[in-house]
Amino acid sequence: MEVLDKNAATDKSRRQNLVPLWIKIFGWLFIVMGAATPIIYIAALVWSFPLTVEMFGLQHIGSPLDFMGILISALIAINGLCAFGLLFGKRWGVSVCLFYGYLTLLITIVSMFLGDGMTIRLEPLIQIPYLIKLHKIKALW
Repeated sequence: MEVLDKNAATDKSRRQNLVPLWIKIFGWLFIVMGAATPIIYIAALVWSFPLTVEMFGLQHIGSPLDFMGILISALIAINGLCAFGLLFGKRWGVSVCLFYGYLTLLITIVSMFLGDGMTIRLEPLIQIPYLIKLHKIKALW
């Protein structure tokens, strides 16, 4: 049993070392945002202030019970969970981040065309290199 635990710890450490510094920095930012989201959301419900959230070109200012507020808050929380899996070397980390990365890239691109007129978003300038790097480390994960 101890040998299995040591191998699991070694695999986890090896996987963590595959993640470049720039992704680790963004990852910690997303973990903090993901952890803060439920607190802000509940505070908006309890004290009846408008929820203001924006992510991937989607934005909402209004009641926390509106569909868009719930959707964006969920996207932010899931983003934090994905970052956790990647930064802490979980087996599922890269696969979940790849799926979520493509989903959020699609959301960003669609929001550029379907929002209030054509808006150029900068997120794809980070999302595309992020996805390329994840594909490179997936085989080693």
